[in-house]
Order: sequence, then structure tokens, then C-alpha cells
Amino acid sequence: MRTTIRLVIFGAALLASSTLFSFVVANRLAGDIWQRLGITRQEGVDKISRSFIDGYLQYYGVSGVKNLALNDRVAVSKDLMSFAKQYLASPTFKAEYDKRRASAKPVQPVDNTPTKEQVRQKEINSMKEAIQNMEKVAKTLPADQQKDFKATVEMYQGKVKEYQDPNNKMIEMIWQGKVDDSKREMDHYKDAAKKWDTDYPADSKLFVKARLQHYLDVAKTVDFSAALVDKGGKKRFVNPTYQGKNNEWKMIFRAGKDVYDETKPFVEQWLKEL
Repeated sequence: MRTTIRLVIFGAALLASSTLFSFVVANRLAGDIWQRLGITRQEGVDKISRSFIDGYLQYYGVSGVKNLALNDRVAVSKDLMSFAKQYLASPTFKAEYDKRRASAKPVQPVDNTPTKEQVRQKEINSMKEAIQNMEKVAKTLPADQQKDFKATVEMYQGKVKEYQDPNNKMIEMIWQGKVDDSKREMDHYKDAAKKWDTDYPADSKLFVKARLQHYLDVAKTVDFSAALVDKGGKKRFVNPTYQGKNNEWKMIFRAGKDVYDETKPFVEQWLKEL
């Protein structure tokens, strides 16, 4: 099954949401495997990094996958995971990770909260500008219509006097609204920064560790004996609960129990070393 073979090559280690790409370690196998996959070594390394950091499978353009034998999957997965372990501990990956971490960091908002007096002056200026505009319009109207504008102008002039009162409640309410808006923005930033620090810890090893643990947590819930049925040329789970599982669960299932049996102890040992 083509999907299964793709998963074996690019997700045998899988590591769930990290969707880890991993490739052979030994130089004697490297040239052969890249040729069989239909990509260059650099393209393979790029896919490793992008898939692990972005969190989704990058197998586009790997034209040779369909030609790989299914019974090679366990042996291949072992070599692939070994390379992954080596690559993810390398300065190259750390530099790429640090770059992504920096780009994902939320920007702290600048506190532009006005003082109460700034709010007061802004409202007064707005009223005065409205008065000037109405006075200009009134001059263009017949005398019998100007009185309506005059009444409005007087009302606005009264507002100016009210706003000049240090204890004016409207100014207090407007200013407090500005304060609350700034606080909400800062609280949102703090929450985002906390999540960023969790999702992208300063030490790339902790990032790798979280990905590995997530794989084990998801994989242990997979029922590799689940029955499938062919519907419209596609394999679907007989159990509707399984059919509703997310892609990472299904990808681990499709890679197969034999791959999982090889992957699980490898990942557990890897975690101990981290």
C-alpha cells in the first residue's frame, strides 16, 4: 500500500505531531537510498528539518517511495531512526530550531495607554473641532435655520466645560476603557509568551523530548488489529471511532505494529539519554 510505504520511509519513526523524517546513517547506504527515493541528500535533510519543526509530513516530490518493498520497512525504519537521532542532536538542526523559535516569539506590545489628562484634552479638542465645523456650516444657511445649529453649538460648549471638570465621570469612563484595553493586550501577550516558551523551549533537546513523548503517548492508544474495509477504492476503519481518529493516529497504524515494536524501545532509550 503506497500510503504505508510513505509512512515507513518518512514516518517509520513518525513521532506523531513532529512527523519525523529520518534517513540512513551509513554512507554505504546513503547514495543508494537517496536514489531510490528519487531525491537528493540535501532535499532529504531539508525535509527532515521542516517536517520535525513544522509538525506535519513532508513527502512531496519523493517519487521513488512507491518502488520500495513493504517487507523492508522494519530494517529501513531502524536505519532511519538512527540517522534522525544523530541529526536532531547536530548543530545544524539546533541552528534551524533556534531560527524558528526566534521567528515564532510573540512581540511584546508597546504600552501606549494615554493619561487621563491626555484623554480629557483629546475629547475637548474633538468637541471644539465639531463646534468650529458647525459654525462654518451655520454661516451658509438662512437665518431661520441657523438657530438649530446654535442650540447644538451651545450644547457642545457645555460639554467642553463638563470635560474640563477634573471629576468628570465620562472622562473617567473613557480613560478606564483605554486602561482595560491595554491590560487585555498585555495579558494576551503574556499568555502567548508562556505558550511559546512551552512549545519552543530554549534547549532544542527539550523540544525533541516533547515530540518523542507525544509519539509514545499516541502510539500506545493505536489498535494495530483494527479491521479495515474497502470503500470507494479507499481503506476505511470498520470501527467508526477509529475512523474519527486524527491523522497521526492513523499514520502510526498504517506504518504497522512491526515498525512500532522496533520504534518504541528505540524512542524510550532515546528519551532516557535526553
